[in-house]
Formats: sequence, C-alpha cells, structure tokens
Amino acid sequence: MNVSSVARERPSPRGRRTKAVLTDSSSKRAEFLFLGTGGAETTPRAGCLCQVCQEARRKGGRFVRNGPSLFLKGPSVLFDTPEDIGSSLEREKIHRVRNLVYTHWHPDHTMGRRVLEQLNMHWLKPKARKVTNVWLPGWVRRDFHKHLGLESHFQHFEKLGIAKVREISEGEALHIDGMTLRAFRMAQPGLTSFLLRRGQRRALLALDDTRDWRPGPDLSEPDILIIEMGWFERDTKNRKIVSPRDPIREGEASFEETLRLIGQIRPRLALLTHVEGLWARSYNDYLKLEREYHDYHLRVAYDGLRVAF
Repeated sequence: MNVSSVARERPSPRGRRTKAVLTDSSSKRAEFLFLGTGGAETTPRAGCLCQVCQEARRKGGRFVRNGPSLFLKGPSVLFDTPEDIGSSLEREKIHRVRNLVYTHWHPDHTMGRRVLEQLNMHWLKPKARKVTNVWLPGWVRRDFHKHLGLESHFQHFEKLGIAKVREISEGEALHIDGMTLRAFRMAQPGLTSFLLRRGQRRALLALDDTRDWRPGPDLSEPDILIIEMGWFERDTKNRKIVSPRDPIREGEASFEETLRLIGQIRPRLALLTHVEGLWARSYNDYLKLEREYHDYHLRVAYDGLRVAF
C-alpha cells in the first residue's frame, strides 16, 4: 500500500459525472461494502422479541443488521468499529485493514476497537504483526481524549506496534491508493462528514447524526451519498412510536429531514444506513419505502451491499 503524505489542497473542480453503479462481489473495481447497517441497536437486538427481531432470527440475510460500519475495498479503508465488527469482517472474508477512519467517538462506532488486536497481533510470532493507520479528524481526536478511554487505548495499540494514529485537519487532503479523502465538521458536536474522490467520481459520507447539518456547495451533487436513515414518528401501521416529548426529536434527524438533505445535496444515488430497529420496519418494509420515494434515487442499504466507486 502506498500512503502519501497528507497535504493541504483546495478542492479541485468537478470532472465529468458518471453513473453510480451497484455491483456484485465479482467486481474488481473499488467499491463500498456495507459491513453493518444497523445503529445503536442492531437487528435482531439481544432480548427483544418484537416481530422485526423475530423475523430477522428466522430469515437472516438482509433482514439482519449489524452495528454501523462501512468498508472501502481497494484502498482498504474501514469506517468505524462497532462491537460486532469482527463478525462483520469475517462474514465478508476481510482479513486485512490497512486504514481505519473514525467518524466520531460514540460507543456504537468505537467499542469494537479491539478488532485491531485480532487483525494485527500474532502473540507467538511478534515479527508477523501488522500495522493499521488510524486516521482521526482533529475534533474527533480531542473527543478520544475525553470519552471511553479511547485515546489511552489507541496509545496502547501503538506501543504494541499494531496501529499508527494520525490526525487530519478539516478539509485536509488524505491520499490513499488513488483516492482522496477530506473530513468536514458537521453541526452535531464531534460529528464528521467525508468527501471522497476517486478519479472523476465523488462520494459523500454522512453516516450518523445529520441533525442541523448544512453541507456547503463543495459537497453537492456527488455520485454517491451515504447518509443515516433518520427516525420515524409512526410505524407501518400508523401507530405513534416517537412521543411528542421524546428527546430524540431534538437530538436526531428525522426521515423527513434526511429527505430534505437528499434534495439539497442532489446525489445520483443516495444510500440510507444507520437503520435502527426502533423504527419497527423489516427489510421488506424498506423495499416498499424505496418504491414510494424513488424520485429521490434512494436505496436502503443492507448488510453486504456493494456499490462501485
């Protein structure tokens, strides 16, 4: 792998637009692989006997949603490490992660960080250990100092020789194997969006907490937008599931707000992720949602979905 030095650059002009393409596992192109499309609650959720969780246990496959994580094949970039990241990597036969990028410090995105020990350590053969570059936007790094012992834990990984922590500034260009990545602050404290460019193609990632986010013109009209689903006030039977006084209304974006963001950003393809089991919808329900909102060019991602980049 060739990781060039980080250099500040002004965003380059848009090139010719190409169509976003869904691919299967045989594609040799760089591609996004959705390792987990759940949120703080996975589907099925341990101890939950609701209809959606029971269906997921019976059917498996696209009805199951692991914790939120995304992998970019080719450049080998993993975004976030939920608690079940090891199982997600095993499911997709990913045995090497060269780069790990964190979007923010929240537990559902960081508590599986020990996966670096499994991926890179060989306790009986120290010389066989591998190193993962861990990339942290500056504001995320500061939160790592404050929460969950994250900073000290990654310092421990560096002492073990299995990680190298690197900090990046807002808008700074990170070049990895023909891809350029830039990090941008979002409205919610500590949150990050990422603009990726590979040749003439652009992808915008806003994987969680898009409440009050106002993406600038430099982030508009990407080929691919990957964005959180947002909450639903009612279930599929029109029963209210989010009460008028629920704090989620103040702290999280709704599905309607997500639609407005898609309309503002105008991607060629919008992929919705961070799908909470709380919303009482199964894989089949989200297929119906896609048909209802087809004018938005959206797909609801599922675990194992691959999208060419």
